[in-house]
Order: sequence, then C-alpha cells, then structure tokens
Amino acid sequence: MLAWIRHYNLKKAGYVSITIGIINIIVHILVITGILPYLWVNGGRSESFQEAQSTSFSSIVITLISVIITLIASQIIPIKLNKIWGIIISAFLIITLPLAFVGIIEQFLGTIFEKCIMSVITIIGFCADTRIAFEKRW
Repeated sequence: MLAWIRHYNLKKAGYVSITIGIINIIVHILVITGILPYLWVNGGRSESFQEAQSTSFSSIVITLISVIITLIASQIIPIKLNKIWGIIISAFLIITLPLAFVGIIEQFLGTIFEKCIMSVITIIGFCADTRIAFEKRW
C-alpha cells in the first residue's frame, strides 16, 4: 500500500495541498469580508458574524501553519532535515491524517455549500496530504 501511495510525485502532491490551503484561506477571507454568508461555513453553526469571523481567523492561521509545513515536507522548499526532524514531521503529518478524515465527514454533515464544494476540495487535499505524510524522511 505504501509503495502505491509513494508512486505519486511528492512535489505535485505538495502543490496540490498548497492550492487547497489557498482555496481554504480565500473562502475564509470571503466570510470575513462578508462576501460569502457566514451561515454557509462551519456547518451553519455560527450564531453571529463575529463568531464566524473568529472561527475564520483561526482557520486562516492554522492553514498558514499547515502550508508552511507542507512546503517543507513536500520538499518544495528544499531544507535538509536530520533524522530526528524527519521523524517529527512524518509523525506530525501521519497523526493529523485522521483529523483531516474527520474534516471530510464534517463537510458532508454541513451546509449545502460544504457538501457540494468544500467536500470535494477537502477530499483532494486529503489525498495529497496522505502522499506527503507517507514520504520516508530518514
């Protein structure tokens, strides 16, 4: 199974994952600016615009951290990692995969916008992240 996953190009998976992150950031910026209704995201559970803004700001920060880790892990930015850092990054990425899978499920339980658009984006991102996570770094 790992050989099949590792068959795909690591850098292409990195670019796909970063593109998905940028789309996620754009969606949250659209919510913050009021262009996209706040009831369309977060499963429609935000009770006010301020609560949705807070959630969107948090999501943007988390996504930016994820993009930086992806840049390093997919070797788009070639940083030579020693064995310990390679293990730490691999463990972090593998541990966060179940959280990404839960994110897919949450998209299907959310609003129509999340079911139709964001779920597809999340699934593509999950596939790219799986490829990046199972790269041997040590």
